[in-house]
Amino acid sequence: MMETLEDFVSKLNKRAFLPGLQREFVWKEEQIAMLFDSFIRGYPVGQVTLWDIDSAEDNFATYEFIRKYIDGDGRVPRRVRDRDARRYNKRVAIEDIICDYLVIDGQQRLNSAYVGLCGSLFTYSGGSAGSRADERFWSEKVLCINLLGSPEYRDADGLGLAGNYEFEFRGTDTLDPESEIGYEKTSLNDDDIHRLWFPVHEFVTEGGAERETSTVDQEVEQQIENLELSATGPQRRALHRVAQRVVTKFRQNVLGYELPSTTVKYSSQEVHTIFSRINLAGESPQPYQYTQSLLATYCPYTEEDAFHPREKLKSHIETLSDRHPAFETEITRQFLTRCLIYLINEDLLQTTVEAFSKDDEVKAMRNKWIAPDDMGNPHGRFETAIDRGFQTVGNVGLAPKSMPSILLVALLAKFYYENPDAEVNEANERAAFRFVAKSQLLNALTGSQARSMAQSLSDLRPEDGFETFPGDQLLDDLDLHLTAEHVDKAVENARYDNGASDGDTFTHKGVAAILGLLDEGHADLDIERLSVDHIYPKACADDIPPAGPDSDGVKIHRIGNLQLLDAAENRRKGDTLPEEWLNGLGEAEADHYRTVNRYPESITPTLENFQEFVERREAAMKEALKEKYAVSAVEP
Repeated sequence: MMETLEDFVSKLNKRAFLPGLQREFVWKEEQIAMLFDSFIRGYPVGQVTLWDIDSAEDNFATYEFIRKYIDGDGRVPRRVRDRDARRYNKRVAIEDIICDYLVIDGQQRLNSAYVGLCGSLFTYSGGSAGSRADERFWSEKVLCINLLGSPEYRDADGLGLAGNYEFEFRGTDTLDPESEIGYEKTSLNDDDIHRLWFPVHEFVTEGGAERETSTVDQEVEQQIENLELSATGPQRRALHRVAQRVVTKFRQNVLGYELPSTTVKYSSQEVHTIFSRINLAGESPQPYQYTQSLLATYCPYTEEDAFHPREKLKSHIETLSDRHPAFETEITRQFLTRCLIYLINEDLLQTTVEAFSKDDEVKAMRNKWIAPDDMGNPHGRFETAIDRGFQTVGNVGLAPKSMPSILLVALLAKFYYENPDAEVNEANERAAFRFVAKSQLLNALTGSQARSMAQSLSDLRPEDGFETFPGDQLLDDLDLHLTAEHVDKAVENARYDNGASDGDTFTHKGVAAILGLLDEGHADLDIERLSVDHIYPKACADDIPPAGPDSDGVKIHRIGNLQLLDAAENRRKGDTLPEEWLNGLGEAEADHYRTVNRYPESITPTLENFQEFVERREAAMKEALKEKYAVSAVEP
């Protein structure tokens, strides 16, 4: 069966919807633009497979295509949400719609066409320095075609043109102060190139049907006439010809693109098998996407309280990102799915998830996910466990850059889920800190190791449960032990990241590992109060004599110049030189700091002694770590 792209798009969310087994929409703006480029050039884009649900039993979930798509994970400002923008497909009740077909292959292409022709993209541009909750870093973009770009015209009577079809998402003025739509002049090899960006949604109605030809033609002609550029009469007439040619090609080749499709009539279980085989033969979804498709297919899961996995994932991400903004780039659908799979002692591998059974693994995940928390909140146990995992690492100053892997939080989440009486307290914070440190020095916590540790959490669990995270036992169970070589390498490579933000306590994995394992001298302090301090302040780096004529400068950020201090004392110390700082303390207090931070004996920490001080201190660190931890990873 062949239908035009216009025919397909005009049916989306009216008579054609998505089944729960489909993965989420994931295409990026470049992929959508490239799809439209393929349309206008007449390139093949693949077949669409439709499921005629007249022959299906009524035990499937139905979702809408996304019209206004939020690109990426993390928090979303209210102004974006208020524009009915979505990251996830909205579930609709089958009894509330007239549904002829569900799309089981071709979702990414059809939803891309829908976003391009009828919707928009919302994108975040603030990077790691900005906040995803700040609307100033967000833009709404619509797909545009360059009306002055055609392979048939290299110029317009001397005016430089792109000479090819061009599609691009351009910012509107809904969130930005200025729009990127309209006329643009750029330079290429000293030649001016003229473009006119025209939103492709102007070719169709809100429902996706083609608008009246004469109306669109008049709008295009008016835009050419209003172009603010110096052009002769013949040049402006040439621009009209180019634009009209591009408009004609868009109508014929894009809206009129004949999209091949096939329709199948099978039961829900058979369609699930077809879906699996289609993806195994073609571009497979990622394991977490496939897992979520399985979960979404077999919902709602509870009779009393409907539970929709996609909506619940959205809620988890928003809630956890708000509570733990330092980790918002890590709180993704993939991470949450991994946490869930760890609860059934499986791993997020393609071969593993494709073998999941509806009545075994999927049902087990469902039951773990819907469990209430200890306060009776429906479906709350899963989110509470993950929240406690982030609390634990956040309380000790750890961030993604100072942890060997975000998989640690997934392990902590399983620990708190299986041991609901365990608290986020000093004992668990120190246990997690110690586990992070050892894992970093061992270069451990790969995906396979974390999965084995997740299994060990269940296998090692005593009958009455754990109170404290058993990090040492997990390492021991995998026969992972520190060696002298591990220690030497870690101390020699640990550095403070000078580009870190003020809120980061540990800015490097090695720094967290080494100072974390040497912190027993601070056991009387709440671990949350500790912070990393430069013994010789960064401000004095230029005053320190170089090590020698061949040295490459003063390494002020090396581990031998870093220590743990109570945060309040660190603020008081500021940029004071170490000798002056120590002399300003009481004798007992000064001796305490020298001892717990392993200051080398018989050397005064003056500027002239910097090199000898840090080298001898690093040697002492190595000796202490080897003596305490090398060979065995059990509790000393």
